[in-house]
Amino acid sequence: MANLESSLLKNLSDADPDTILTNIELINSLETTKATSVEIQRQQVEAKETEKTINTMREIYRRVAAEGATLYFLLI
Repeated sequence: MANLESSLLKNLSDADPDTILTNIELINSLETTKATSVEIQRQQVEAKETEKTINTMREIYRRVAAEGATLYFLLI
């Protein structure tokens, strides 16, 4: 993402204001950056959902783990 940002900034700074709307390289760079940003946002949403699922499952097994640890130390 950092490479895309730096490339986009370079293209914007190098672009001629008179032909900025017809600069194909700049338009492609903008589209690529936008697509990458959308994909990153989608992955962040998916990661948050996965994190919630993992935390829920962890809480389900926490009690079992505590009882297992108690039994282990009682038997030693």
